[in-house]
Formats: sequence, structure tokens, C-alpha cells
Amino acid sequence: MAAPILFARAEQVTVVTPYALAGRRSTEVQVEYRGVKSSPQTLAVAESAPGIFTAGSTGVGQGAILNEDGSLNSASKPARRGSLLALLATGGGQTSPPGVDGKVAAALWPRPVLRVAVEIGGQAAEVLQAGGAAGLVAGVLQVYARIPAAVVPGAAVPITTERREQ
Repeated sequence: MAAPILFARAEQVTVVTPYALAGRRSTEVQVEYRGVKSSPQTLAVAESAPGIFTAGSTGVGQGAILNEDGSLNSASKPARRGSLLALLATGGGQTSPPGVDGKVAAALWPRPVLRVAVEIGGQAAEVLQAGGAAGLVAGVLQVYARIPAAVVPGAAVPITTERREQ
């Protein structure tokens, strides 16, 4: 099955994992360009594995996180304890209503079937909402979480996401 392509260049192809892989334990990935196919690679498939996008699109470092006032969260623009953060993530798994590969999320935000949990500075955060991100392709997850009062402020407070059974 084909995966929706978000970005491609000589050394990188970024795709969205097709929803049809739900329930599988592994899949074979192969890239084709101008009729030439890469060697197939077998990859594990998880029901859900949420991860926060990074501001630099590298997968490491500062997360793609917005403060309550809409500013990009950073060491120079930190959020206050008790305020809301908007996290952009991926890997939420199947949604309700069911996700459609390549579809752009509109007003009705599909919600992950599995509950998304967030920890900020090692403390469980209240997740107010998790679902598709309006205007972005299906598979992008927008999570609104409240920073716990017990979080110790700092220049680089770790934030993690994970799935939880309902």
C-alpha cells in the first residue's frame, strides 16, 4: 500500500504511516523513484507511539510547542505553571472517526482511539484535548495539556507523550 508523501529529497523521504497498518506487527517499506526500487526494509508497527515534533524538524531538541498566548515555547519564552501548552505530535494511532490516509483535518477533529498521556518535568499533565490538527494532514496530533503546578521551572523541562489504554 502507498503511504502519503509529505516531503522528499535525495537523502530523505517523509511519509505518513497508512491507517491500514492498524493491527499489524510489522510491514515492509520500499521506496521507488523513477522506476528504481530500494531494497525492502522490514519495520515494526506499533498500535500507537506518540512523539512530539521538534521545532527544528530533526527529531531532537526543542519541541514544536506553543504557549497559551500562541508564542513558540522556548527557554526565552517559557510557559507558566498552570498554563496550557499546544503540542504537535505524531503516532497517535487509529482515530474515531477512522483516519483517512492523506486527508487534511477539518472542523471535526478525529480523536485517537487510545488515550494520550503527557508528562511535563516528570509530572502527569492534565490533557484537555487530543485530536487531529485542523488544516494539517491526518496523522498529525494536536494535544492541549496543562502544566502541573509541581513542575520545577527551567530552561529545558522535558515533555513526553505516551499512549494509555482507555
